[in-house]
Amino acid sequence: MKKIVFFISLGISISAIAQKLDKNKNYNLAIIGFWNVENLYDTLNDQLKDDDEFTPDGKNAWVGKRYWTKIDRLSEVISKMGTDANPDGLAILGLCEIENKSVVQDLVNSKRLKSRNYQIVHIEGPDKRGVDPSFVYNPNYFKVTKSVSYRVVLPTDSTHPTRDILAVSGNFYGDPLTVLVNHWPSRRGGEEASRPNRNAAALVARRIADSVMKNNPNAKVVFMGDFNDDPVNVCIKDNIGTYNDYKKPEPNKFFNPMYKPFKEGTGTLAWQDSWNLFDQIIVSPNCAKGDFKTWEYHDVRIFNKPFLRSDFGNFKGYPFRTFSGSQYTAGYSDHFPVFIVMAREVPKMANK
Repeated sequence: MKKIVFFISLGISISAIAQKLDKNKNYNLAIIGFWNVENLYDTLNDQLKDDDEFTPDGKNAWVGKRYWTKIDRLSEVISKMGTDANPDGLAILGLCEIENKSVVQDLVNSKRLKSRNYQIVHIEGPDKRGVDPSFVYNPNYFKVTKSVSYRVVLPTDSTHPTRDILAVSGNFYGDPLTVLVNHWPSRRGGEEASRPNRNAAALVARRIADSVMKNNPNAKVVFMGDFNDDPVNVCIKDNIGTYNDYKKPEPNKFFNPMYKPFKEGTGTLAWQDSWNLFDQIIVSPNCAKGDFKTWEYHDVRIFNKPFLRSDFGNFKGYPFRTFSGSQYTAGYSDHFPVFIVMAREVPKMANK
């Protein structure tokens, strides 16, 4: 990896949820993000998936022009995320609602992203609609050593397949890191009735994290995804096990920087004038010690720039969607993306 040195004067937002950097020191910065991209399907009819609506003859009239507009829209956003902190942009990006590796390949090969040489980890899972989580990384920052897709069984209907949890382990510029990309079961039928399904997903994710850290206590773990739950819900707060103030770590729990934005009324998706923050990035406690001798959490962002918001109709101010009901609106996604800024102090010898 090329050496990139940044100063605190770069202009990163320093908020109450940011671990502050010493103005007298130099730091490397890296960006880790997540985005639910709202149904990134190709135009082909896959007989093994329920993808008929995303075909040229389907109800969404999903023709080549619409597909490539979607790719262009997504690449526009991804190309801009985190570039105020690091011109290289995202080092790691988790995605969900992805039909297959081919659509991600089209995305990373697009004109705005091709120069970054992004690589992909994508494992097909059992979801009936054929959508899976996917992992994109810049090989200058991250080297993959292992990738596994873990099955989640729904307590309310064990015969109904749902999305796997994708676990990718590797070397994050010197630090052992495992990223768990999640897209937990929806709230269909109501939050309470569907809660056991998300509890099941949470317990699988937590078991993966515990296993990683047992095998290597120095390993860092990042949970990311569309959890279909807010930071205050039981599945996140209790079953993953999170604390909300990096200054007050709690034993055997993980730091959730998304709690404060949620309590302040900021969300990543909206429905009937109510905001939720389902899209979260949660880190292991060794990512929030505050000494920055290794890669640690510095700040969190919800990427909700004005161009990503709808400016008309009943969804004004909401994320600018690709579809509004059955109407094609040529937007980006029904979720805002999120990212965290990681920082590591540049050793003094490297300053010479």
